[in-house]
Amino acid sequence: MNIAVCDDNAIDREIVCTLLSRMFERDGVKPVPAVTPYENGLVLLDDMREGEWFDIVLLDIYMQDHLGIDVARKLRESGYTGAIVFLTATSDFAIDGYDVGAAGYILKPATVERLSDVLGRVFKNIDEQSYAIRQRGSVHRVLLREILYVESSNNRCVLHCRSGGSYNIYKRLDEIENELTDKRFLRCSQSFIVNMDYIVRVDRSFYLATGDIVLIRQRSLKAMQQAYYDYIGRE
Repeated sequence: MNIAVCDDNAIDREIVCTLLSRMFERDGVKPVPAVTPYENGLVLLDDMREGEWFDIVLLDIYMQDHLGIDVARKLRESGYTGAIVFLTATSDFAIDGYDVGAAGYILKPATVERLSDVLGRVFKNIDEQSYAIRQRGSVHRVLLREILYVESSNNRCVLHCRSGGSYNIYKRLDEIENELTDKRFLRCSQSFIVNMDYIVRVDRSFYLATGDIVLIRQRSLKAMQQAYYDYIGRE
């Protein structure tokens, strides 16, 4: 898990990073998340637009050059789907926070207890609603709702995201199927797992809202179609 702490006040930024380390140790958080400090929201935006990923972004509401709420809006506009938590001395922007899907607020001065109270809920939601992918020694978490489908390709699998991006996963599709236990995912052929939330038409293949086409195992065509109809009937 990766966490960004964005605050233009060096002392406040250092305090939050230190308190996070204490919280991880106290609460036994494993593996220990990586924490990256930022003093400027625009630098954070640039890094994320270039492919950097953070599961959680802690944003100070009041920064010298711009408001944290504006940075949050730009993050959402650029496709960021992770958790945004505001660091603030006031609740004045609570309503605006709903617009960007804020996961919570931590009142300053921050304490281990305040961090643990808010981030504990965020950690639980991330664990339950995301899929972890290990790449180059780090772990990326993809929200389940962002996964379109997974396909087997040669000696790897490719996880396709709603945003248009993708991840190479060096596992067998059988293993990924066992990990994606949420009812929205259907193993529809030897080479594909599909997120049924994005299916808009069913024929001899599944047609997704994005225009992608996912193949269905033809000898199990009726069973796969029925599995989808049963799913949307429950929904």
